[in-house]
Amino acid sequence: MDVDKQLLAQAKLAEERLLDAEHDAEVARAEFHRAVRRLHLRGASLRELADELQLSHQRVHQIVEAAGGARRWRRRKRTPPELNCSFCARPQRKTRKLVAGPGVYICEACVTAADSVIATERSERTGIGTLEAVAATARARRCSFCGKHRHRVSGLATTLDNPHGKLGTDAAICSECLTLCREIHAEQLT
Repeated sequence: MDVDKQLLAQAKLAEERLLDAEHDAEVARAEFHRAVRRLHLRGASLRELADELQLSHQRVHQIVEAAGGARRWRRRKRTPPELNCSFCARPQRKTRKLVAGPGVYICEACVTAADSVIATERSERTGIGTLEAVAATARARRCSFCGKHRHRVSGLATTLDNPHGKLGTDAAICSECLTLCREIHAEQLT
């Protein structure tokens, strides 16, 4: 069965006109919705607009919401959240540099304190609690920065009941990460 070339050409032409008409209708709908929203933003109530346009109040409300809502668009100034040391809660603005791990942070003062705790195995007080060495037998404890278990590193210092630690747990840092933190702080000073 042969396809009638003339009818096929007419069908393709009709399809093009249909696509153009659908596009024009979408553009006109968007312009109408924006105009209704602008009227509302300039003080017209939804009820007034519904009466004037002979639409339901609910439909006018839907149009305004679809076009961007009843409030003016404005750029909000987004201030980034203030970061704090996970070991002493000192804010970033009060430190020379705050070194970040996955969800944890450490300031230069706590790097020094953690080094001391690991070397002497004596606990030290911080602004929010006690910094202690983790015993070698606590194999399950991990470094909050690199994730290594206690038995894989030469030393680990941790806070006790620290609300600023990763996911609400105590923050901990291993000797290897402390070395990296010292290097980062030294780079900043030179």
